[in-house]
Amino acid sequence: MPEFPDVRAALSDVSRLQQELTAALDDGRPEDVDRILAELTVAERRRNRLLQRASNASPSGFDAVPPVREQLAAVLGLLSRPAAVALIKDAATARFGEPIQPSRLASVRRDEQRSWHAANRPSSQGRSLARPAYIVPALTADRFAPVRGMLAMSSWALEVRIIAPASHRVDTLHILVRLIDELDRDPEALWAPNIRRMVWRFARSVAGAIDNRDGVGNQQIRDAAERELALIAPDDTAERHAAAERARRQLDPEMLLFGSALRNASLNSSSEASA
Repeated sequence: MPEFPDVRAALSDVSRLQQELTAALDDGRPEDVDRILAELTVAERRRNRLLQRASNASPSGFDAVPPVREQLAAVLGLLSRPAAVALIKDAATARFGEPIQPSRLASVRRDEQRSWHAANRPSSQGRSLARPAYIVPALTADRFAPVRGMLAMSSWALEVRIIAPASHRVDTLHILVRLIDELDRDPEALWAPNIRRMVWRFARSVAGAIDNRDGVGNQQIRDAAERELALIAPDDTAERHAAAERARRQLDPEMLLFGSALRNASLNSSSEASA
């Protein structure tokens, strides 16, 4: 049975996210609304699960496990950059206390593409099904094919969803800074030690981030990450922008989200079926 501090922390998370959602709606920030909604759904499910256990309620009362796409959207909203599935799973457990089962990931991309098709049929009913954002693969900068095991949000700029040669390192540094921001926002949260361990893990690969003589602080790690970003991010940004411009000239709206290889696979499957 969870301790009452766990329940109180979960209630606090829900309240904070509700306030952030209201502010995002009032300020007209649609790019933040979907991210906050996903985080809020995960937080509400976690609150329900903890309350259910605390009150010894029947487990059939409600489903305390959030849908996998909502878990993914919440984690990607936290990281704000394309991320490998392994990192997404680690972050889901560390920040939200909700492990993502590998078996639930298998059909996500296919389901998201089906949903996109349904929303883009030439009918008003289909258009009403459109989601604010979809879970999509990151795309390679050369052929715009899906990057295996790396996910992004369709609401992000194409320049962010494209992966150039140096992008993995650039995105890792951005994610490190983003995790530090999350820690600074609420350093006493129950999830803070888990995120701190993730920060430490990333920081070990950044020159100057860890100095055992003087101890390690978030600002020191942030400064080291930003120094490295200043060296490598400009060229990466230029490559991503150039690739995005090519993609917009060459690809249709579906390919811009789900990658060129998916359309080829679909066409091949149709040809085989008609043979």
